[in-house]
Amino acid sequence: MSMLLQKTLCIIKPDGVRRGLIGDVVSRFERVGLKIVAAKMLIVDESLAKKHYLYDDIVFRHSETVWNSLIKFISNSPVFAFVVEGVESIEVVRKLCGATEPKLAIPGTIRGDFSYHSFKYSNEKGFSIYNVIHASANEVDAIREIPIWFKDNEILSYKRDDEFEHYYC
Repeated sequence: MSMLLQKTLCIIKPDGVRRGLIGDVVSRFERVGLKIVAAKMLIVDESLAKKHYLYDDIVFRHSETVWNSLIKFISNSPVFAFVVEGVESIEVVRKLCGATEPKLAIPGTIRGDFSYHSFKYSNEKGFSIYNVIHASANEVDAIREIPIWFKDNEILSYKRDDEFEHYYC
């Protein structure tokens, strides 16, 4: 298998699920040729939220207040977690998602089309940023995050029709 073939974790956050955006978001990945190799809808308990959002990392980069709001937000209603596979999928998925801060996300990206909040507004109001989707930031994060959300036997292997060679006579 090529080293360029990667898997990455995506989570449609509670705001995206509540707005009925699951199909819109997933179709963007499929339309560019990426595969969904695992998927589930669930309500995140506090334990899972804390495994995903590492306290030391979030507090170092932001604050304890931000960490608390992330834990509260991701566990307040259902999320749709899925694993995307494809050539350099981590980078491709991040580009399709757009900037983490919605006000900086360009139109045509998931966040640019479906969200608009700013970090400043969210901090002022005391809630987590509503930016529709989480995507692993890099290969190290993807390797750490996927097993938190999925067991090995929940991740499937298959070929899309466009991966088969077609011969016409």
